[in-house]
Amino acid sequence: MAASSVDGIVVAVAQVGARVGDVAANLDLAARYVRRAADRGVDLVVLPECFLQGYSLSRSILELAEPIDGPAANALAGVAGEYSVAIIAGFIEANPAQRHRPYNAAIVIGRRGQVVGAYRKTHLFEREAEAFSAGDAYPVFDVPLRPGGRSIRVGVCICYDVEFPEVPRLLAIGGAQLIAVPSADMEPYRAQQAANLMSRAIENNLHVALANTVDRRSAVTFFGGSGIAAPDGTLTSAGYLRPRLVTAELRDAAVTASGGAGSNLRDRRVETLEGLLPH
Repeated sequence: MAASSVDGIVVAVAQVGARVGDVAANLDLAARYVRRAADRGVDLVVLPECFLQGYSLSRSILELAEPIDGPAANALAGVAGEYSVAIIAGFIEANPAQRHRPYNAAIVIGRRGQVVGAYRKTHLFEREAEAFSAGDAYPVFDVPLRPGGRSIRVGVCICYDVEFPEVPRLLAIGGAQLIAVPSADMEPYRAQQAANLMSRAIENNLHVALANTVDRRSAVTFFGGSGIAAPDGTLTSAGYLRPRLVTAELRDAAVTASGGAGSNLRDRRVETLEGLLPH
């Protein structure tokens, strides 16, 4: 098996609704879903945007922000280690430079419970720009999965990020084999989410796993529609408006059917694309 192979890696997306403001309840929810995932032979689970604290722009929730080595993150790392499943989960990350504007972030945890790093959302949607500080980097993480050294290179987008094709493209250029997308997408954007999920997989010759929130609130409905898209156009969908855990096995054949890993990157005529950049 080639070093870049994804064959046999099993990924899950947890389409759940976090309890806003109740970190302990959300950790319990994560443990239940990760345990179910482990029972199905899953290597890596993606949880939704701002999962640990719950997605909200209210000041009381933003004040629950924690550093990447805080108690909630450490507890989630413990869940990963207990069940030997890697986890990518949204959380509100403390920002020492601007205490009242934390980051909308995602923590990346390996199967033994080691924190690999965090991604900070770069494209903030509407009023999010008043609540959060924006990130400015697109790291690709080497995520340990199994004994014997097997790992996968993962890039992360958070919700609105995936609507900008340049973001997944930069992750692909950085060597990502999988893009994980924690989301809190709401009505009426079902069509946009579905199109972005599949398009980003096909155009970058890689798999994309999107975990959206599912929750009905008085003023907004988070519709779910989570899924795992393969670059050959295959989609494993969680459906809409109900909690669900869905899994998919990543396949080298799907990458080959799309033209092969990095084929769209190689075929670009970058000399014709200068107009994409501001002058």
